[in-house]
Amino acid sequence: MLSESIYHEIHFLLYSFVLGIIITFVYDNFRVARRVIRHNTFFVSIEDLIFWIGVALSIFLLQHRENDGIFRWFSVAGAFLGMMGYRGTISRFYIKHMTVVLRKLLKGLYVFFSYLFSPIYYVERKTGQLFKKAGSYAHQKAVKQKIRLTSKRKMIKMTLCKHKKRGDGSERRVHEQTDRSS
Repeated sequence: MLSESIYHEIHFLLYSFVLGIIITFVYDNFRVARRVIRHNTFFVSIEDLIFWIGVALSIFLLQHRENDGIFRWFSVAGAFLGMMGYRGTISRFYIKHMTVVLRKLLKGLYVFFSYLFSPIYYVERKTGQLFKKAGSYAHQKAVKQKIRLTSKRKMIKMTLCKHKKRGDGSERRVHEQTDRSS
């Protein structure tokens, strides 16, 4: 029979193998999310940083819980084998099909909420048209008023200029009266 220590090592290897599968599965979910919702480089970097911090913590916790914190290379090999096994068998199909499912789900949600909020969009569109007409009407009134005021100003200017050119003598009389009084 197997000794207790060998039995423990086999369990530790299996846990490492399963952890490798879980790590790859989680990263595949990040990949699916990136395909469904486009990310720029900054957000991809932030996601990767969060992912690798989580991976480091999970490996540390596995090493601490199962092997009292002693690092064992066969646990790394077990995690690597779990990653490669998952990646070679399920990963491709999972990413492809989950991307399709999530895109359809998001499209369905978009259609549902578009239908749900269509009365609000209708009211918004109609009030926008109403305000646009009111604004256009107010603008036309303002333009007409400006034209009227401009023409009145020009009339006043012309009237003042005519009086000046005529030389009705009103200005001379004022000067003459001031000269006489002094």
